[in-house]
Amino acid sequence: MAMTAPTLPTEYLTELDSILTHESYSARYAVQGAEFVNAKQVSVPEITFDGGTNEYDRFKTENSGALSYTTYTLDHDQEAVFYVDAVEDADAQSILSTQTAAEFERQKLIPEVDTDFFAKAVEAAGGTGTETITAGNVKQVIRKARSQFVKVGLAGGDLYLTSEAIGALEDATKREWGSDGAITDSVGVYDGFTVYEVADDVLGTDLLAISGGTNTIRHITKRAVAYHFAPGQHTQGDGYLDQYRWVYGNIVRKNKTVGIYSNKHAA
Repeated sequence: MAMTAPTLPTEYLTELDSILTHESYSARYAVQGAEFVNAKQVSVPEITFDGGTNEYDRFKTENSGALSYTTYTLDHDQEAVFYVDAVEDADAQSILSTQTAAEFERQKLIPEVDTDFFAKAVEAAGGTGTETITAGNVKQVIRKARSQFVKVGLAGGDLYLTSEAIGALEDATKREWGSDGAITDSVGVYDGFTVYEVADDVLGTDLLAISGGTNTIRHITKRAVAYHFAPGQHTQGDGYLDQYRWVYGNIVRKNKTVGIYSNKHAA
């Protein structure tokens, strides 16, 4: 007769929630329409023009706009495999067989993808700084990013800061809102930038500003699959077998790097 635990240990539930993440930062830069070539290659569409406006000639001169494709090679082809023992899963009230995939994505995959996204953005940044960010200079650093963007017709965007850097911005703004029950000095939007606080080890820099959205940097997922095999549906044992694969990468065209600004203090 099969034996199952009548209740799930509180310690196990606590451990499941010990690491919390959110939707991927890179998801907002995901694009559709990439033509998949082979392996990790993709062709990304772009509309190109042969020139600007023409002198008025009663509309005799016709402009040319064409859809072209540029081939890129994505950086990653990753996999993960989990085998859940049937007896152990029964003891844990099927928690392992039903929640392993979601927990792995939440705890491991999303931070891994975001870390790679930010690293690519920092590497491609068209402007960089080496200031040690403080309350006294954080506004100046942000102005450098804004000035870089304005010169090419970009405005606003996303501003990613480490906890220390966003703390400096909060101290620099000298603003508090509160009530009898709560006081906050958090900054959600600053000078047209939507502000995000990112863990230091994920962001990989002190400050990262991106303007232009998917026109500047693109996150492409070529393949994301999950296969779940119940006992008896595979030959690896009498437990549950999960297989996952992700092929993804990030693309910044050379003429779009001006839409990214990064600041990392000198070592």
